[in-house]
Amino acid sequence: MARKHMVSNPKMVLFTVMSVALAVAVIVLMMGLMEGYRGEIIKSTVENNPHIIISSKENEDYISLYRTLSSTVWDYPDVQAVSPRLLGKAGAKYKDEVRGVSFVGADPAQEDPLMHVQEDVVEGDYLDLVFKKHSAILGTKLAEELEVKPGDDFYLIRMNRSLKLEVVGLIQTGTGSDESLVYLPLEAAQDLMDQGDVVSQVGVRLGDIYAAPSITDDLNARTSYDVKSWQDQSRDTLELLDTQKAIMYIFYFLVFVIAGFGVANAMIMIVSRRTKEIGILMAMGTTGRSIVQIFLTESVIQAPPAALLGCLMAYIVARLIEAYPIEMPSDIYMVSRMTVTLTQEVFVYAVGFAILVNLAAGVYPAYKASRLDPVAAIATE
Repeated sequence: MARKHMVSNPKMVLFTVMSVALAVAVIVLMMGLMEGYRGEIIKSTVENNPHIIISSKENEDYISLYRTLSSTVWDYPDVQAVSPRLLGKAGAKYKDEVRGVSFVGADPAQEDPLMHVQEDVVEGDYLDLVFKKHSAILGTKLAEELEVKPGDDFYLIRMNRSLKLEVVGLIQTGTGSDESLVYLPLEAAQDLMDQGDVVSQVGVRLGDIYAAPSITDDLNARTSYDVKSWQDQSRDTLELLDTQKAIMYIFYFLVFVIAGFGVANAMIMIVSRRTKEIGILMAMGTTGRSIVQIFLTESVIQAPPAALLGCLMAYIVARLIEAYPIEMPSDIYMVSRMTVTLTQEVFVYAVGFAILVNLAAGVYPAYKASRLDPVAAIATE
């Protein structure tokens, strides 16, 4: 009976299917955009920073026993890289040009597995710093501002100390650090800081980034150093993402309600057009429960094609976004382009959404049909 109703009124069925399909497409696309945005934020966070940072003890400025500390960290099975690092601020001078810089002193053989520095080097080789103590890798924009190029010598100046360094390469990370970043050998940075054989932090990279909190808690319990995971360092960003997810749930609910009203309206119109037919069925002995089942079945049958069509539309739009990237201001959104990540779970949710909205929207019209008076329904023109 439900199939006959649908075949006899294809335009109404198409309207119902399209209304749900559009809602499904919007929700799938928004979920994909949110997942892509969240993924890009996390990727940017974990790729541009160590997964765990171990800083000095309370009331101390530096870590002196960093080799022993590094050995302790290597005991954890998820650890892929450990790099003692000495960070600081200085002035870079070349001829008459002077710029403020942030330098990172580290052993290239340990720092490269941690931060994948060589992947961002556009000229030269980061490992050259192993063989040249007084050398440096500069950010591309910093090199432009200083008007210095590979092979030139420049000076790093901090307080009353000065260090002459040779530019052996340029690095481009695509972030604001390109305007101030300088990579040095650890020994050169220690000479500039004049604090002896110390580092300011030990960076750690993990195979499983979500193992960071448990390792951090264990290190904090075992040592007196200040240990923070990437989640601790990015807590504000992660809280912002959670807030955005809550807002999106409200948006999904509103889309659900709008689509539900569309389906309910179509089903009510079907019931009103078939009032006489319903009356005849009930006069022949059809129960109210059977009438409810007919119209609920008719409503639910339309869910799978609506879900399929909605998923297809969302997939096409997602591929178009990938083919024609939409650039975004990274200083505002923290990502440089819009990305869509469509997972299997998203499509499962889409099918569930379509079935639920059709079922919920069909309840009232079906109940209304089952409560009709057979005599009055048959007399309807």
